[in-house]
Amino acid sequence: MYELSRVRLYSIGPAGARYADTVLDLRGVGEPVPSPAPTQAEFFEEEPVGPPRRPAPAGVLFLENGGGKSVLLKLIFSVMLPGHRNTLGGASSGVLRKFLLADDCGHVALEWQHTVTGETVVVGKVSEWRGRQVSNDPRKFAEAWYSFRPGPGLSLDSLPVAESAAVRPVVEGASTARGRRRTMKGFRDAITEAGKAYPHLDVSWVEIHERWNEHLGELGLDPELFRYQREMNADEGEAAGLFAVKNDSDFTDLLLRAVTDTRDTDGLADLVHGFAHKLGRRAELTAERDFTAGSLDLLSRIADAAERREQARGVHAGAERRT
Repeated sequence: MYELSRVRLYSIGPAGARYADTVLDLRGVGEPVPSPAPTQAEFFEEEPVGPPRRPAPAGVLFLENGGGKSVLLKLIFSVMLPGHRNTLGGASSGVLRKFLLADDCGHVALEWQHTVTGETVVVGKVSEWRGRQVSNDPRKFAEAWYSFRPGPGLSLDSLPVAESAAVRPVVEGASTARGRRRTMKGFRDAITEAGKAYPHLDVSWVEIHERWNEHLGELGLDPELFRYQREMNADEGEAAGLFAVKNDSDFTDLLLRAVTDTRDTDGLADLVHGFAHKLGRRAELTAERDFTAGSLDLLSRIADAAERREQARGVHAGAERRT
């Protein structure tokens, strides 16, 4: 099981509530981890003294209305629940695209710490506008996800979001990014090269939602837990509403949503939807069938009468020739 240790947001957010380069640090205030795994400090970093401690078990973010609480949650959830339909709060499908300016290459990176061993893993999302132009076309919005295990060569602090980085921050919490922002391709190339030089980093790069969900599960981060969090944070007071079951049918629905992979039922839903559409047109189709059958019956009678008339004309013409 993992707990959120740190969050880094870089060059992302709506106008008026943007994150230039911000780190939310929850480390080192919880209980010591029971079975710490051996770790190697980052370059130029002091060796840790004693076992690592778990992150803060809870936290409170005090901001006035419009201060950016929902923005922060939307950005975090965009890493753990990819796809516009999973946007927190029931927002429109294009809300996350509004968090990116034309020249941005935005990053949301989450560092998770294992509750038993203290080992960490970083998962993140990077996004930018293709062609450096804001568009209403979602196909112009490029996004990808990545993961790695921090160690010598790469960490949350040393993410290659810019062309160069300071060895260590001047003051605690200060940005280490220096120089121009890297493009998505430049960032991918940088972490890929780091992964080749330092295999222990276990770098992964994913561009497909379904594959990213599977990869999170392989890392031990269950996206399903975040789906419940998303539903509970859909609006004020939604946490209680999610588990408010009034009858056995509501409980069955809740249980099925919890244990069923929606990908397995999407095909069935499409099939049922197709049958429902046809059943909705049943009266219309039945009337059309009856009309067609009745028309064929009458037309068949007319055709038979026309054939008998032609036969009678033939007989009459033959009789006239003989006389």
